[in-house]
Amino acid sequence: MSQTKSSSTGTLDRNSEPSVDATNAASSAKSIATFDTQSQEHEKSPVFSTKPRWWENKSLEDKPVDGAYGWAVVASSFIMLNFCMGCVNAYGSYQTYYHLNQFPDAPMSTLSWIGTLQFGVMNLFGILSGILCERFDIRIITFTGGLIMGVSLIIASFCDGAVWKLILTQGIMFSIGASLTFIPSMSIPSQWFTKYRPLAIGIALSGSGIGGLWLAPATRAMINHLGTGWALRITGIVAFASVSVASLFMRNRTGVQRREKIIDFA
Repeated sequence: MSQTKSSSTGTLDRNSEPSVDATNAASSAKSIATFDTQSQEHEKSPVFSTKPRWWENKSLEDKPVDGAYGWAVVASSFIMLNFCMGCVNAYGSYQTYYHLNQFPDAPMSTLSWIGTLQFGVMNLFGILSGILCERFDIRIITFTGGLIMGVSLIIASFCDGAVWKLILTQGIMFSIGASLTFIPSMSIPSQWFTKYRPLAIGIALSGSGIGGLWLAPATRAMINHLGTGWALRITGIVAFASVSVASLFMRNRTGVQRREKIIDFA
């Protein structure tokens, strides 16, 4: 009698196991479906969206390498380097005029600080410029740099009373704007080429020398005919207009990994 009861109990236990497994499976499937639905809702919401916002860095990985857009980037870099380095190379024309006419009592070593700071601060500020390029759209960075360059030269055109004003505007302020165009112009063209990469980088970087080649005599001619004030204003307006147009084509092709720490001492 007891054997019959135990055998019937075992039979019931074995029959109930599939129903328990089916219930657990259905519960797990329901939980997974609920989690997927919530995840999709989060992705669609603006808070959890992975789509970059308008000011964040974007890449154009769908564009082909060695293509037409890459050469547009090279031309833009060439134009930007024309002005950010060309103005630095052309400062000798201003220094000569400052020493002979505008500030005859100022030591030449003091006037030299303007040109020294143009090149030094531009490279030093490049550390911050590279960090900004990781976080913001390259077009915004280069446009801002062109704006600062143009505004600094225009303000410097009215600073004819003291050398320290020119040091702040034509020296430091200009170099900060130049750094925001110099760093992207040096790094972006290589992303768009594999086969023609050496040629593309060479054309882009040649803008530094070619800018000084034509901007120095042009500056000297403007100073002789118009004075330093209008020479600075014309240079600032042309630099801002040229860099603004060129900045429209400055885009990353590959995604840039954003560093969580600006300075990592680990």
